[in-house]
Amino acid sequence: MTETVDSKPTVLVVDDSRLMRVAARKILKDDFEILEAGDGEQAWESLQSHPNIDLVMSDLSMPNLDGLGLLKRIRESGEASIKMLPVIIVTGAEDDDDSRQTALAAGASDFITKPFESVQLLARAKAQARQQRTQQALVSSEASKQVLEQHNPVDLLTGLPNARGFANSVEESLSYARRHCGELALLLVRVEKYKILFLRYGKQTAEEILQRLAALVRDQRRREDVVARLELDTLAVLLPSANAAGARQIAEQLLERVREQDFSHDGAPLPVKVSIGVIEPPITAQTSAAELLAAVREKLQQASDAGGDCVGHDLVEPETPPAEDAKPMPIAAPAVATAKEIHEALQAIGAGRGPDTDIDALVRAVLPLLHTWNDARNGGCDSLLSALEKALDEPCRHDESRPAGTVQDFLR
Repeated sequence: MTETVDSKPTVLVVDDSRLMRVAARKILKDDFEILEAGDGEQAWESLQSHPNIDLVMSDLSMPNLDGLGLLKRIRESGEASIKMLPVIIVTGAEDDDDSRQTALAAGASDFITKPFESVQLLARAKAQARQQRTQQALVSSEASKQVLEQHNPVDLLTGLPNARGFANSVEESLSYARRHCGELALLLVRVEKYKILFLRYGKQTAEEILQRLAALVRDQRRREDVVARLELDTLAVLLPSANAAGARQIAEQLLERVREQDFSHDGAPLPVKVSIGVIEPPITAQTSAAELLAAVREKLQQASDAGGDCVGHDLVEPETPPAEDAKPMPIAAPAVATAKEIHEALQAIGAGRGPDTDIDALVRAVLPLLHTWNDARNGGCDSLLSALEKALDEPCRHDESRPAGTVQDFLR
């Protein structure tokens, strides 16, 4: 309602007694801008024409429209700036307790009895006006923040992309995966019982936990990966060209890193743990970003329902003994070389020896890098990568008609 915090607040004094209005003016004039009305109808007109009113001080008993009627109109107003105004009801000796209780139930902010003491009237008016201005400042700040976030794809707390920015990245990666028969994985990382941490240890501590977690996740990822803050307590990670085994390994490593963190408040350790959901879904022409997010949320909820501090993913099979007539177990996911194995293989080649690690596993590990290299050359080596993928013992799952083979067969 107010235009500036430094200007005097404006109070609307409503009373059918001119003497009472003059008395109120004398008490309040040094600290308030004052408007006057002789009854509720005049006061209502003033509220419509003066958008900078901070406080209404109304007598209870008046002709035309009394204090209760005016209070009812204010609280039922369709304009939030009027509806939320503080209203001090001034009661006289003739007003009984039932009237006061009725006004309180109707939304009166405070009461004062005539004849009022100057110190008491001024103190209560200043308290209500100060509270109103604080509330207006908070509303204005939140509105400005929402407008900023609508036009800015960055989360203000963590500096990561927000949900809007992340959705755009998922759409782009999904489109790329469709065109190149590629893969992608999604992770969601939730701080368990974040709201309880917020309430018990305060906003600053809770936000510091989220900031540390965001930095930890971001620092562990590749340049092409996208880390974002999806919700109040949830981070998201997009892993282009990542397969199921690699995504699961990343999630397990991240979980271990969180366990190693020393979260504390005033020197005492904090019970911070996370749940992680992982998916590496089949990509078809009909796959949508919304479906992917819904699927990974389901895996996240599975981890959370299990008590947290674990990974929910789409690779776990129930541990039940197979029946004699059971169908053959699905083939395990093909091996993918680790960073250590790649390093050892390069050392072996440099020494003139063949690598000890399976060559197919090595090629699967470097395929994401080769795709990035190919993209930098505008797809000029698509045919080479396509032939290499055909040679792997894992046929492209988006086109099961493609023949399978080994990298050794391809090299021969």
